[in-house]
Amino acid sequence: MSKLYTTLAGVGFAFLLLLSAAFAQPTMPLPTHMPPMMHEPQEISVIATGEAEYVPDVARVSVGIRADSPSAATAIDSINKNAAQVITAIKALGIGASSIKTVGYNLQYRERQPPFPPTPVSPSINPSGGAPGTYEASEMLQVSAPVALAGKVLDAALGAGANESFGLSYQTTNFDSLYRSALAKAVASARATADAIAKASHVTLGEVQSISNFSEPQPGMRMATAGMAMSSASILPGTDAITATVYVVYRIR
Repeated sequence: MSKLYTTLAGVGFAFLLLLSAAFAQPTMPLPTHMPPMMHEPQEISVIATGEAEYVPDVARVSVGIRADSPSAATAIDSINKNAAQVITAIKALGIGASSIKTVGYNLQYRERQPPFPPTPVSPSINPSGGAPGTYEASEMLQVSAPVALAGKVLDAALGAGANESFGLSYQTTNFDSLYRSALAKAVASARATADAIAKASHVTLGEVQSISNFSEPQPGMRMATAGMAMSSASILPGTDAITATVYVVYRIR
């Protein structure tokens, strides 16, 4: 019996040795040099704005003609006649028809508002028999003229029948060139800012990775108000500026 146990024990030990040999894997040597980790390229991003000043050379004057009447036809006829007189007076200054534009034409009915506080009504009076409302007609004209003529245009329009003034706006005929100048200044400002950041960070500024215009160009325009005074209008455009903004990304080393 003991001889059987000894034999079985020997067989089991041999089986374990065979299993160990079968599943044993050769030891792989560890690499002596690990590849560097991948990093996103280092960069500096800058937003900068440039500005180009100019003296406006074009003015847009806006005037209106308004009339009230119980009759719609009468109100329209009134503003049509006054508008024709205003246009004739403006053309007499040398302003061409292509520089005069109707930008508003309206007719609306307005009910007469009761007095406040309401007036006491006698029982013998029919309150529904009140006065009718009125029709209000209006036309708005916009005139483009050299700045030197803007005051004369306003005076001529008001003297010929215009009874409303909506102010004026200034523009420049050299917008494209001014905007490009503002863009160039914005790019130069971006470079100067990026250089300062790189120097403070002890890195070297590299090439431009990307650049984009951060703003859409808009024609130079500035609004001004004009009163209804009939004395000669003095129009001073002053100076204005066109701005451009850029977003620039630089690589750093």
